[in-house]
Amino acid sequence: MKNKKFLFLLIFFIVSGLWAAENKADIQSQEEAKPAMKVGRAFLEMGINLTVSALNYWNKYAKFIEDWQFTLTWKDQKRKFFGSEGLRLDSNNLRLNWTHAWSGALYYNWARSNHLSPFASFLFASGGSLIWEYIAEWREISSINDHVFTMAGGPAIGEPLFQIADHFRSRPGLANRVACLLIDPVLGINDFIDGNNRGPRLPTREWRDFRFSLGGKQGPASPVDNNSGHAALDLDLRLVTLPGYGQAGSGSGYSRQPLDNEFRISSSFNGRLVEEFSSYTRCVLSGWWWKNVRADASGALHGVEYWLGAVTAWDFFQKKPIVPYDGNDLGMTDPWFEREQPTRYTDKHSTVHLIGPAFHLTRYAGKLTARFDLEATLDFGMINSLAYNDYSADHDVWGVKTTLHNWGYYYSWGYSLGGRFDLRYGGLRAQAWIQYQLFSSIQGLDRFQEDLIDDSCLSDSRLFYSAGLSAAIPRTPLFISLNLEGIDRRGRFHEVSVKNHEVRFFYQLGVSF
Repeated sequence: MKNKKFLFLLIFFIVSGLWAAENKADIQSQEEAKPAMKVGRAFLEMGINLTVSALNYWNKYAKFIEDWQFTLTWKDQKRKFFGSEGLRLDSNNLRLNWTHAWSGALYYNWARSNHLSPFASFLFASGGSLIWEYIAEWREISSINDHVFTMAGGPAIGEPLFQIADHFRSRPGLANRVACLLIDPVLGINDFIDGNNRGPRLPTREWRDFRFSLGGKQGPASPVDNNSGHAALDLDLRLVTLPGYGQAGSGSGYSRQPLDNEFRISSSFNGRLVEEFSSYTRCVLSGWWWKNVRADASGALHGVEYWLGAVTAWDFFQKKPIVPYDGNDLGMTDPWFEREQPTRYTDKHSTVHLIGPAFHLTRYAGKLTARFDLEATLDFGMINSLAYNDYSADHDVWGVKTTLHNWGYYYSWGYSLGGRFDLRYGGLRAQAWIQYQLFSSIQGLDRFQEDLIDDSCLSDSRLFYSAGLSAAIPRTPLFISLNLEGIDRRGRFHEVSVKNHEVRFFYQLGVSF
């Protein structure tokens, strides 16, 4: 617990230092010369990354014998490259699979931090995925889910991390260097390598909403913990990179560069360490914008601005596992492990929100500002089946989808609908957020498809909603907040249907920076 407290205090002091540095910096808009692309260095760094990863992978290959399927012969490699059996959904645990999205973000940022465009950086993530699946892992199937998460994770995770880290990179001070390195280590490393050749640190007037908060939570706990009280930590970073947003002016146009970027982490913990963890990234890649905003004599804004663009995102949610087999086993040679019945999997999921429309509206009326976001996306995900534990209590589950039997989750297509509202008056702030997600399982592509006995469809849904109030403490960057949130989950497998409802209450002290 002492180490955790030290970490939280360190984060708090860093963000406080950032706030102080920001207020000392001149943040007038300045035009910076577009830096030259460093394509050669991007390929070199990407090559080193893949080489080191491949050597580490082969050094630990005995842990992955479950995936051995092809030999280094033309007959087998032809089956992998050109046959349907070579492109399947793999049977690995959730942890191994969702981290591929962050591999994509790493590949993406080797290009992006060397000043390549978002599209060129996406090609780096895609190329990295193909090289890894077809060359480094030549003995395995080419995993559909790994391709999707790696390729989509590039812009969905890599771009918002790059934009937020670049915001700190452009500002002076040690705290900003640390923040840049923590958020996007690739950008921080390349900025250090550039030395005196790096671009000048010219602060811009990008609109930001950066908040770190720490406090308590009252709400549901894991089945092994009878205490409903937990500590809660939240880091919310939102950066609007549309030039001129939040400033007086009028006009319209189309931006080929990212407009809006977000990175959020939320965690609750107690004496048993982390009880629940979630993370979310989001980027509006490009879009049309309109604005008509004027400033009165006092400098207060009046008017409206809005945009319509293409959004991509990624999210992860994990309740603490309560049994050892929930995601930790490796090294199987058969399709299914022996599992207790009923199983005791806890809720978890990771989703890439591939693409969809996003609408944003901001209305200014002096001290009062209202912001509204609305979006919808097509999703690919790995979803814990809420109904499976109950289904396994009185049904023979041998022969169901391999990931469902061994890890409690399944691969899915689906969609998400979401909306947010943010109302501010001086130091007071009210927020509301709602998101609905629907998931439906994918059939016919299991790595052990020929051995499956039951490849039936599963469905799940998740409705998340929250409301909060916060008040700034005068003449400080601090604020206090009260938040209420709920999660409604539903799941179905065959005739078994399960629903769950959770409500949480948060009280926190935070710092804006």
